[in-house]
Amino acid sequence: MTMDQMKQDLQTTFEQVKNAVGWTVDKRISLSIASYYVTTGKTFNAKQFLVTSDAIKQKSGWFSPLRSHIHYMMAAFLQNEHKDSSIMVDNLLMKQDILKAAGFKSNVYSYLAAVLMTDDSNHEASQAKYLYDEMKSHHPFLTQPDDVPYAVMLGKMPGDPKERAMTMNRYYRELRSQGFYMGNELQWMSQILTFKSPTYNANVVAQAVQIRDQLKNAKIKIKSMHYVMVGFLAALEIKEGALEHVIETYRDLETMKLFNWYKEMILSIAVQLETKHMIDNEDITSVSFATTIEMMMQAQQAAMVATMAATNAATASSGGGE
Repeated sequence: MTMDQMKQDLQTTFEQVKNAVGWTVDKRISLSIASYYVTTGKTFNAKQFLVTSDAIKQKSGWFSPLRSHIHYMMAAFLQNEHKDSSIMVDNLLMKQDILKAAGFKSNVYSYLAAVLMTDDSNHEASQAKYLYDEMKSHHPFLTQPDDVPYAVMLGKMPGDPKERAMTMNRYYRELRSQGFYMGNELQWMSQILTFKSPTYNANVVAQAVQIRDQLKNAKIKIKSMHYVMVGFLAALEIKEGALEHVIETYRDLETMKLFNWYKEMILSIAVQLETKHMIDNEDITSVSFATTIEMMMQAQQAAMVATMAATNAATASSGGGE
């Protein structure tokens, strides 16, 4: 697919999603859903999508996190033309219950974490809780529900959770010394940098710094919300040529009117498109690794958009909206 075709596909899918979810849904959520379909190579089917959405509504209570701003993104994740929507939702709820039994509270992030779980849910939930508690021992205030998806994903990786949490902490401190701002976003970045190994590797930090600096030199504004994307690129050990392609894709997307008010979302979509390209061309050491990273990026984008939408809603309800 050429860049022009991809841009047309993104615009068309966005319009289809916007029509399906209605005008009351934050357009960033519609854009996030559209980018999910385009970057994963899936075709948006409004009828199937709404059937899945209805199944989520029927099976979740009025005060369930699934009724929040993340609802339609979850419908996109669960939509599968080869599987019954009702069964997919039941499976998600079962995994969420397993996470709850392991000690995690029910919230938007625990449902995103459930999406990342396989059929070995009980083991993955216990491993995630072990790692989460180790992470919290280093960062008791920073480690919050938004870290649960990372705990689930990284808890499935081989290696000692204690060592992994210690390495996360070391990456966090070293990245701070390299000009990254402290906070939740930097913690997510330090977590993703341990994806391939729980053992500390100084080259990982150096590569993350190099990627950040190359993006900034290309006049791409790097905000804290983009740290995790820099982490993904470092974890993928992206080569300079591939990073240049990310920058070129960013420039192309930047010309679209679609992003006039949502420029902060461009980098994550450009990174996802490049990851998809690397997977399709097997231009990567481990396709399964890249596929997992791709799914985690989608979950991260969903969490980011849901947080922004919830913040906007809270501001508007308190009289701070336009």
